[in-house]
Amino acid sequence: MDYGTVEPLPSPLSCRAGGALAKKALAIGASVLGLLIAAVLIVPAFVDLGRFKSTYLPWVEETLHRRLDVGEVRLTLLPTPSIKLSNLKVSDGPVLSADNVFAAREVRLRLKFWPLLRGRFEMTEFVLEKPVFNLRKHSNETFKDSDQGRKKAPTANRRERTKRPAGAKTQDAVIPLVLPGRMRVNDGQLNIITAGRKPLRIDGIGLSMQEFSSEKPFPYRASFDYPGLKTVSLEGQLDYREEQATLTLKDNRLKIQNLALRMEGSVSNLSTTPRIDLILADDNLDAKPILQILAVFGLAPRDIEISGPMALRIAMTGPSNSLMTQIHGRFKDVKVHGKRAIKGNLSGGVFLRLPLGGGSDITRQLQGDGKLSARDGELTNVDLIKKVQRVTGVIGFSQDERRQVTKFKTLETEFTLGNGLVDFKQIHLLNPQMELNGGGTMTLGQAALNIGIDATLSAQASTRASRGKTTEFFKNNRGRLVVPLKITGRVENPVVNIDSEKMAQRGVSQALQKSLASFFKQLFRR
Repeated sequence: MDYGTVEPLPSPLSCRAGGALAKKALAIGASVLGLLIAAVLIVPAFVDLGRFKSTYLPWVEETLHRRLDVGEVRLTLLPTPSIKLSNLKVSDGPVLSADNVFAAREVRLRLKFWPLLRGRFEMTEFVLEKPVFNLRKHSNETFKDSDQGRKKAPTANRRERTKRPAGAKTQDAVIPLVLPGRMRVNDGQLNIITAGRKPLRIDGIGLSMQEFSSEKPFPYRASFDYPGLKTVSLEGQLDYREEQATLTLKDNRLKIQNLALRMEGSVSNLSTTPRIDLILADDNLDAKPILQILAVFGLAPRDIEISGPMALRIAMTGPSNSLMTQIHGRFKDVKVHGKRAIKGNLSGGVFLRLPLGGGSDITRQLQGDGKLSARDGELTNVDLIKKVQRVTGVIGFSQDERRQVTKFKTLETEFTLGNGLVDFKQIHLLNPQMELNGGGTMTLGQAALNIGIDATLSAQASTRASRGKTTEFFKNNRGRLVVPLKITGRVENPVVNIDSEKMAQRGVSQALQKSLASFFKQLFRR
């Protein structure tokens, strides 16, 4: 029986050799694959994509209608996908310059890995390091409309554009974008540049936003350093509604000049021109820091010291490019000491309305009215005090009575503001020696006065001063002397004269008017 040729069985030694070879091949393949994966994950961090900006920047510029430039662009995949851009510059004009509309030392974006593989650009974190924003205004205080963004930027001068493949869509590509869960701005700067005026620089801009969501409120904090003020900060929660494009403030506090003000309201129309509706209110604040803040913005004199309780309500409403600010303040017997006016205890209310973006001078934009009263005080304008005491000395007042003339039991005034003027509808001062009634105007910018006052002497002072026929022209129907005065000139050095118009109404001859005017002029110039 022939069973054919029998093949010899492989020896154990040859089996072991083949297995070792297979393991080596597998190890080599795994190593190569690992090196490839490592190269894909690590090498991009060492490759500067900024070298290839001539390829992709023209497309980005055409999409955004802005001129752009960037230093380095780094892409990393470990530990999470991220992009880092350095020395980013954005310009509204046809060429980049030192005062671009935006610049940043560094921009960092962290991305989701799997959406990136599917072609979606989803950020988990957005960070701006040392950004600089340049905001320009026209001479009439309206912000420059960034219409450059609606025009096609002439970027072809920089480089030839990459030709689009045939059949490519003419519409700009739309990149799916999801707002990041975290945002940070570190050490930012805002420059507000107005033609013919000194630029306003706001430093130390910071923003921290965590857990961004359109489904529930999320925390945030913003801060900046404004010239003349301590660091200003705003923190609390924001409630974002994507369907209405609205941000609502919840439990927000504005901290400014050692004050913590409750802020509430919303910012709507975020997809177009934002509309602002915000209110800050508190019924028990210290008036001192409030006046300091108003003085920084040119809405109050800097040489007034004030302390005591007051109520404050500030409302900011309207589109962001035409914002209206309304301020309601009520003083509650606060102590006031103005070096050029009065000192005493002040009560009453003031209403101010300031349309932002409507004129070249903030004092001419300011509107409002007020009604104030002071008690148990005295005049503090040294020059005016000397002139009043000089006149009363001529009349025959004693030294003590002259001091009383510059003090008052009550001082009341009603006024309106508009077109750069304070229009005093009423000024009433009462002290033991005389009563003053009058009104007039004061120019806000130069603090120039134009006020008419009737000074009615007390019965005792009138009797003492009534000598000669001239005094008959000054007596009223009760036999008291009433001297019509005109106060003009700068607040720090006012000019006091007889009111010639009122004297003419009383039938005083021009010769006597000139004589009286000459007397007052010599008297007040001593």
